[in-house]
Amino acid sequence: MVALPPELSLNEWAEEYAYLSAENSAEPGKWHTIPYQRGMLDAITDEDVEQATYMKSARVGYTKIIDHAIGYFIHHDPSPILCVQPTLNDARDYSKTEIAPMIRDTPALRGLVSDPKAKDSDNTILQKQYPGGSLTLVGANSPTGFRRLTKRVALFDEIDGYPVGGAGSEGDQIKLGIKRTETYSNRKIVVGSTPTIKGFSRIEREFERSDKRYYFVPCPHCGHKHRLTWANFSWDKTYDENGQVLEHHPETAHFICPNCGSVIEEKHKLEMLEGGEWKATRPFKGHAGFHIWAAYSVFANAAWGKLAAEFLDVKNDPDTLQVFVNTVLGETWEEQGESAKSDDLLDRREDYGPEVPFEAGLLTAGVDVQDDRLEMEVVAWGDEGESWSMGYEIVYGDPSRQAVWDELDEKLLNVYRHTSGRAMRIKATCVDSGGHFTDETYNFCKRRYRRNVWAVKGASTYGNPIANPMEKKRSLRGKPVMLGVDTAKDTIHARLKVADSGPGFCHFPEEYDEEFFKQLTGEKRVTKFVKGLPQRRWVKKSANRRVEALDCRVYALAAYALINPDMKKILKKVQQERAEPARKNEDSTVKKMGNRRSMSAANKGFVNGWKR
Repeated sequence: MVALPPELSLNEWAEEYAYLSAENSAEPGKWHTIPYQRGMLDAITDEDVEQATYMKSARVGYTKIIDHAIGYFIHHDPSPILCVQPTLNDARDYSKTEIAPMIRDTPALRGLVSDPKAKDSDNTILQKQYPGGSLTLVGANSPTGFRRLTKRVALFDEIDGYPVGGAGSEGDQIKLGIKRTETYSNRKIVVGSTPTIKGFSRIEREFERSDKRYYFVPCPHCGHKHRLTWANFSWDKTYDENGQVLEHHPETAHFICPNCGSVIEEKHKLEMLEGGEWKATRPFKGHAGFHIWAAYSVFANAAWGKLAAEFLDVKNDPDTLQVFVNTVLGETWEEQGESAKSDDLLDRREDYGPEVPFEAGLLTAGVDVQDDRLEMEVVAWGDEGESWSMGYEIVYGDPSRQAVWDELDEKLLNVYRHTSGRAMRIKATCVDSGGHFTDETYNFCKRRYRRNVWAVKGASTYGNPIANPMEKKRSLRGKPVMLGVDTAKDTIHARLKVADSGPGFCHFPEEYDEEFFKQLTGEKRVTKFVKGLPQRRWVKKSANRRVEALDCRVYALAAYALINPDMKKILKKVQQERAEPARKNEDSTVKKMGNRRSMSAANKGFVNGWKR
């Protein structure tokens, strides 16, 4: 009689059999479970848990939990497994960098999966056979990846990175994957991700459906068990006589016990983790949910002082602050209001003169194509998204006429003066090709490809990056570079709400009038449901509201994204360089920002007067 292997939980299996590989671990060798990981592991093999959900930050070892689950269901409880990554390329990369090294370096798994180099091997990058089951890896962007599959275990990794709108016409990827497990009464569903935007985050939605477990640790002074939260996280500061902060000291980062008020230092972390426990905050109904963030991590790059320093680096920039909230706190980012107010922007106009400010080092332009005109904004860029509008101009005329495009070309060739004395030209331009003059736009841009003039068009799906630098050559082939317009507008509106000069702040000259700012803030964000999934969309606040100023800023931002500049390097060069002796004819070519000012004076209102 053959003895059956002893029943093991996933944590017990990992402690006995799991190994870490040199390719993906700073300390390869035998696996040792971090205390908070025990409950996260064991939920996957708990017979009462049908679904385990993990809303987490980076640096908490979540990827290894998925790895060990796959190893367990290959070796100890052979089962057919489905693993869904955001894209097909992600699935291939995960297979190569995580699964293949794990099978190679884990003695218990060797021999169960055939050598991928062997003739007639059942081991491929995306499909691995073993006694009692198979592992199938798919990308959430593959419409056909979920067909003809029957699996007991479904693992969904980084679900907030899944394409919005589902797997093509097939529908929501998570529902598709779960449907592949319906024939198993003992199925296991594992869902995990770093969260993104509040109200639109898939992992947030799954976590809210769970029993919402948090890791409670004992205070080393009074023994009270509590959650580590950002609200109780602090560090020392130096103040002046008026109570203003002069200096932060992130190296002193610590927590404050909510019960006794004592200071909890980093040296207490391991002791607290060992005495900690997962506590559900909602009734359990077969769905276990876990929230964990970087403060619990024992990795050196998650030391509390480093987390405090990271926050201080990003706290004034909404773009990088969102990344911190998502990847360090493991929480969703909540937007503060729908858009900036035009009156606020009007009130903070500046007189920074005709020259490109010293803090800026690069110029881009965005061109919007209308039925009777072309509109263009030139933007100067500084470090970390800070920007200065250097001019907004309109070329009136029928865009089917070559003369209109010739006039635009002259404006794109204008030379600007930097305060260092250097002459500057527009580095890159994006031109809207989505209107009635597509062919004219393609022809104009194709001939000026070497000057970084690109035809662009908004993508129909939400969630795309602002622009992919790898797609620039589409314009050379007479095709548009596809833009994530909603993503660009998210970024612009977040920056318009930055109140102080510095990262993300948008500067505007005093000549711009009320109409410009009404256009710039003329859209609002609404929620629409597509195939049952919420999607954010920017729509006009009123049907007759013009928003060309916003569109031009989108295209100027896209031009910046397409060249993907190293701004620190550029600024260092620009700010250190001194002007060469001026040539006699240089003054005739240098862009005079009087053109910018003349739009209001000569045309009775910004943007050349709408009611002509």
